[in-house]
Amino acid sequence: MTTLTEAGLTFAGQSMDVSSESLGELRRSDDIADDAEALRARAAEDGYLYLPGLLDRSQVMAAREEVLRRLAGADVVDDADHDLMEGFVKPQANISFAPQLATDNAPLDTVLYDGAMIDFYERFLGGPVGHFDYTWFRAKTPGTTTATQPHYDVVYMGRGTKNLWTSWTPLGDVPLESGGLIVLEGSHKNDALREGYGTTDVDKFCANENEAERIVDGAQKEGRELTSEESQVIHWQGRGSFHADAIATRAQLGGRWLTAAYEAGDLLVLSMYTMHASSDNQSTSIRLSSDSRYQLASEPTDERWIGDDPPLHGIRAKRGLIC
Repeated sequence: MTTLTEAGLTFAGQSMDVSSESLGELRRSDDIADDAEALRARAAEDGYLYLPGLLDRSQVMAAREEVLRRLAGADVVDDADHDLMEGFVKPQANISFAPQLATDNAPLDTVLYDGAMIDFYERFLGGPVGHFDYTWFRAKTPGTTTATQPHYDVVYMGRGTKNLWTSWTPLGDVPLESGGLIVLEGSHKNDALREGYGTTDVDKFCANENEAERIVDGAQKEGRELTSEESQVIHWQGRGSFHADAIATRAQLGGRWLTAAYEAGDLLVLSMYTMHASSDNQSTSIRLSSDSRYQLASEPTDERWIGDDPPLHGIRAKRGLIC
């Protein structure tokens, strides 16, 4: 098995520091998976829970097969000269974020919103759980343009409870060279980061600048999205990612990037204030994963991600504030 130092991880084509001071392995929590109190203490300490083998591998692989069938039909993966389940990417194919692959996908819904996943969250959160209706889906082709930039999740979904948790679920084995998720050690305890970047909302804008309020109000009343020209005159409060570069992020904030060689059936749980990203996919196969969100059903929910036609980050989600 390839070790961290041997993997030669890169971000946007640049080599990541693989020294023990800069890169490390995620701490496993599968040994306490049935102990709710220990799980909560570990999550508070680490900002994440890495739970190898928590999910049913056969169900995960059934979801992978459904996704790969769709990608083969879209001419992204080669199922003529290669086994479909290998996910071998055709030349010139280049995708990263593909939420449509989660739509009307019963095998994926079984993995994410039933069985072991829900059992875990009811145990971990201590009561009946709810989840967002919207599912984020990543289908990352090989190359240096599809790595996920460093970010907190709270800036995208912080209008409800902050006791909201992300499940990063790999759909298939993700060896180190395939560009799995990386977590910045201790980032959830960085008070300056939480109180600065962590308070932003990507869908808020400065209503007192230029013609921002008039433009947004007009688009909302007309039920349309902003044109590119309109967007250019609006000062958005947040742009989402903390930084475009994972290497520079670690240099600025300190800590180590933590990762693992993931397998189908593994689960990685993240708090809203845990900085994470991904490395480049240096393999020949597509890297498939989903992001789904869970909370206590009794707590407030961010309305942007609920319903058959959620606002997402569209015009209905925009809110003005005085900057």
